[in-house]
Amino acid sequence: MRKLTDETGRRWTVERVGRTSGIVPPKPLAANLPEPADIIRFSCVSDHGIPARETATRAGLLEELTELELRALLNVAPRAPNE
Repeated sequence: MRKLTDETGRRWTVERVGRTSGIVPPKPLAANLPEPADIIRFSCVSDHGIPARETATRAGLLEELTELELRALLNVAPRAPNE
């Protein structure tokens, strides 16, 4: 889990909540095959009235993403299902 503060000062938690299926090619040169992706959820902890948001990013990258990259994902992430 990661923590994030957006441009307006709201605090969010960011966590991996799943992974999409994908095809892992037997050779690195295989093209046009979907790769697995992590599903990440943004939950606003400073205002519980704001619905959670979810989006997908390349598998395994959550720990490597900068705060700026996480903010960019937050800004485009749609509302989480069932929220």
